[in-house]
Amino acid sequence: MTDSIIDNILELAASHGLVARGGFVFDDVGDIPEGKHWKSMMLFGNAGSSLWGNFCSSTEYLDGEPNPLDRWSLRIGNSMARELGGKAFFPFGGPPFQPFLAWAKKSEGLESSKLGMLIHEEYGLWHAYRFAIALPHELKRHELEGLGAKKETLTDICGQCVEQPCLKKCPVDAFGEHEYKVESCYHHISTPENTCMNNGCAARRACPIGADFLYDKSHAQFHMNQFLSSMKLRFIS
Repeated sequence: MTDSIIDNILELAASHGLVARGGFVFDDVGDIPEGKHWKSMMLFGNAGSSLWGNFCSSTEYLDGEPNPLDRWSLRIGNSMARELGGKAFFPFGGPPFQPFLAWAKKSEGLESSKLGMLIHEEYGLWHAYRFAIALPHELKRHELEGLGAKKETLTDICGQCVEQPCLKKCPVDAFGEHEYKVESCYHHISTPENTCMNNGCAARRACPIGADFLYDKSHAQFHMNQFLSSMKLRFIS
């Protein structure tokens, strides 16, 4: 795979507000999804609100139908895969469910945060994966390094944070060392006086890592509304 192809991939991703979130070479046939001719995997997603402007102008966002971001991701991911001669895989819509957490940790220097979600040393908690594309090309080490390749050693980001404000800022103490009290969270954000629905999760916003990538307010509100809707189905049905 030449640098010009890598540049083309990065440009294609950027045209949709997406970021290439690293990649890896398949080193075990058992790891290769749906076929043995794929040689590499690249992951794509957002850093901060990079995709927000593109998504907000999309048909999926404007049509009022459910799951707009997932539907947008399906369309963009499959379109990019066709252009790159690969196959897109998504972290939703299963079964079968793809091992995106394992893929992500194999691709970038990520750690599990105190809030459960993966934390990135630059983006903090303000990032996400929208899809992965299996490619018939073998990525080289120097190419992976240009895509944020996984570092040999991690930095223990949360362990070095003495104050750990993320565990203290939740209004209902929904986050503990080993537990997320989802029902407490749901009941809190269902009340009109809460601020998380308007500003974004207070615990997540308290993390000092990646402050420059904090989601735009409308972006944060979108995800909070999607989360609340999913929790209503869980606790009211």
